[in-house]
This record gives sequence, C-alpha cells and structure tokens, in this order.
Amino acid sequence: MTEDRDAAPAVRNDQYHASGTASLGRNLRFWLASPFAAPFDPGDAPLALGALLLRAARTDHAGLFADPTTFEAVLALCYDLTAREASEMREACERVAAAAPDCASFAEILQRAVGLSDRQRFALSLHQVLMAVGPSQDAQREALSQLFLGAHSATDPAPLRAG
Repeated sequence: MTEDRDAAPAVRNDQYHASGTASLGRNLRFWLASPFAAPFDPGDAPLALGALLLRAARTDHAGLFADPTTFEAVLALCYDLTAREASEMREACERVAAAAPDCASFAEILQRAVGLSDRQRFALSLHQVLMAVGPSQDAQREALSQLFLGAHSATDPAPLRAG
C-alpha cells in the first residue's frame, strides 16, 4: 500500500485499471468534501484534472468532447496510457466530476492544490489534441488553458499543502 502512495502519479497508475479499484482516488473523496481542511494527495491530480475537464466540457464548453475518444486522447497523451487505460480513467474521472463542486470553484481549488507543472502538462496535452481536432476550437482551447493554468494565480491565496 505504501508503494502506491510513493509511486509517481503520471504514468500508468494502477488506480485506472478495471479491476474495481478505479474509484475516486485514495483520498480524493475526502478531500472533495473539505478541500481546505484535508491534505491533497498529489497522486490524485490526474483524476482531479480529468474531472475538471469533464466538468468544463459539460458546462461552459458543451459539445467539445461529444465524442469520448477525444477526451480519452487527452488522458492518453498526458499520462502515456493505452486506449483501454484512458477509457477506464475517463470512467473514474466521470465519478469524480459527479462529486466535485461547480466548475469555477473546482478550478480555483485545483489551481492551489495541483502543482503548476502538472497543470501545464495537462493543458499542453489538451492543446495538442484540440489542435489535431481542428482550428475551430481556438477560443475554447484558450479558455480551457486558462482554466487549468490559472489566469489569476497571482491573486490566489497560498497553495494548499500536499498530503
């Protein structure tokens, strides 16, 4: 169990496999209930960022990920996943998105909890996939990049401590 806690969160994390362990993440459901009181586990960043993208796609950018394979392509590129692993991770992200607060609040919380390098890697993967889909998503690509990178990070309070 401690090996999972110390493992790097980026590449082929076992929490995405279909063996029934693809849940909300190790501590993510507790953290979502009280993000300012509970520590954020950096290993939950991939699920949290994926859930934020799903939440944004369903509210502010409806239709952008009408085809689930586009969303899965972002996950696969960012976290070096196979198609099956990306599909399983999408399902886990959907469960997190269902439990997450509204999009703006969730984005603000994650901008303080998830490291800039993780958010940059996710935003870059999103940008690359949307560029491949077509240039018609320029405005949405820019808005989503700001959502993940934090357009107003200079005015945000201090980052939340990592678990």
